[in-house]
Amino acid sequence: MSAAQRVSGVDNSPASKRKMVAGNQSLNHLLNFSLPPRQTHIPPPRRSRRTGTQQGIWNKEKFVNAQYRFVMNPNGDYTVHFADPDIYYQWQDILQVIVPRSSALSIAGSSADVSRDLATEGHACPICLSPPAAPRMTKCGHIFCFPCILHYLGTSETTKWARCPICFDSVASHQLRSVHWYDEPTAPEQGLLQMRLMERPQITTLALPRSPTWPSDALPPHQAPFHFMPDVFAFSKFMIATPDYMINELSRELDELATERRTLERLGDTLGVTFVDAAEEKVRRQLAKANALDIGPIQEAELRARQEADAISERARRRAEYEAQRREPSTNGVVEEVPDALLSTTARAPRVRKNVNPPPPSSSTYFFYQAASGAPIFLHPLDIRVLLARFGSYAAFPDAITVRVEAAQEGTVDDALRKRCKYLGHVPEAADVVFVEADLRAVVGDDALAPFEAALRMRRARRKDKDKKDDKARAKAEERERAKLGIVHAAPPAPPHPVEVWEAVPDDLFAPQQEPPRDAVDEQHDEEPEPARGAWGSRSFAAALHTSREHASEDAHEDHAEDFDNAWADFEVQARGGGGGGGGRRGVNKKSKLVIIGGGGGGARRRR
Repeated sequence: MSAAQRVSGVDNSPASKRKMVAGNQSLNHLLNFSLPPRQTHIPPPRRSRRTGTQQGIWNKEKFVNAQYRFVMNPNGDYTVHFADPDIYYQWQDILQVIVPRSSALSIAGSSADVSRDLATEGHACPICLSPPAAPRMTKCGHIFCFPCILHYLGTSETTKWARCPICFDSVASHQLRSVHWYDEPTAPEQGLLQMRLMERPQITTLALPRSPTWPSDALPPHQAPFHFMPDVFAFSKFMIATPDYMINELSRELDELATERRTLERLGDTLGVTFVDAAEEKVRRQLAKANALDIGPIQEAELRARQEADAISERARRRAEYEAQRREPSTNGVVEEVPDALLSTTARAPRVRKNVNPPPPSSSTYFFYQAASGAPIFLHPLDIRVLLARFGSYAAFPDAITVRVEAAQEGTVDDALRKRCKYLGHVPEAADVVFVEADLRAVVGDDALAPFEAALRMRRARRKDKDKKDDKARAKAEERERAKLGIVHAAPPAPPHPVEVWEAVPDDLFAPQQEPPRDAVDEQHDEEPEPARGAWGSRSFAAALHTSREHASEDAHEDHAEDFDNAWADFEVQARGGGGGGGGRRGVNKKSKLVIIGGGGGGARRRR
């Protein structure tokens, strides 16, 4: 080593370098140990396609758009809603909200009376808990009495708006909309459901029952229909109001407010009468606005729509009469002359012209059955297959059928349901729909059902299994709720702590009754039922005290009553003395004591 290396303290000799290399070598092979190779985490590929199980964000506007129908201002433009049913309606264009009294699932049930009762109970003002008088809907979808919501807004800190008492959304008086309760017609018989054949062109979201006026020039597929057109008020998602309609509805609300005023005056509620007056004033202002809608363009459009609808209905009536006359056999063998006016309405064969481009193919049209009441109730897909096999094409389906409902299943419209049932493309997202499993024997006959017997049998079996699972799940849920509340099923009520009763009652009182002689039984107790046996034995403590024996005398009854009174008096003395289970009288009273232990069905009597 050189002098410079010794001064610097750094050893750069080959020997020292070999030692450093040897020190950096791994000696794991000498220990028979090796680390596993490091695994790199590869993320799974991202799926761009959305699945139907994803839940969207709760939106109040979406709920209102999906669940209700609307009467719109005739001055608005609603063309965009014929292309996309999920576009929300502008709240300022809505004049009235149509709310059904019954849900679709209750209508599809077996009893119309039950559904009507449930609907009456469900629609009450959240403030006064009474049927709403001149009901008004907030933008968040809650319905109140007009005087009640004005009273609530008047007591708020701010004069322009307040928080909704249900969902705490902002509510203002100018955002309140009138509500029309829609009553569905009752079923002709319990368990029966009337359905109509709906027709919807693919180019629009307007779906109405097939009739002479739909599709026709009177109801264009991309023009908002008036409320008075056939089947529009029951089936259309939205419709155009006329001044006469709004005047009639607002006049009805004034009558309801007058009835509410008389009720409050009888009760002496002067403050409530004040807000009824405020509601009447606002309704009269709305009446003035409705009269202002009666202008030239709206009158012309209304008159033209009425004339076209009347003309189409008249042509359909004449055509039906002509077809009926053709089907009737001739009585005298002479063919009656057909009026020229009637022949002018019949279809004529078009003349063939050369060098003319062929007409474009007609757009596809969806046909499906919906409840005649307008509720979103549709047939099960298997039932549609049965009808298609019977009639050959969707266009050949009858315009109206009456089926017997076997079961009903509720669902919600989403992308997955729209892909499976493309005819529901006009129904808004998040809307509630019901599919009914129907008995089509009266519609198609037994021969048409024979090829689908296996599928129908499998559907019934699946429905029974589902009902059993639902019953078991319901029973388990009820049992869990009872366990949370501390309720034991079929357990008699008992005090929270053990109660000791001195057994001054004779021992034979708790003994089983002796069997009377056979002749006595034959004479007196031929029809007497056997005494009930409960969880406490053949006779409970209360039954032993209050049930008399027919073979005992009046003296025995008096002795038993006196003994029980003595026992109860001794128990009160013991309680005042603070004695517990070990305290009490001694000597003569060293008899066994009856201990009643509460706390459920597991308790029993115990002698000690």
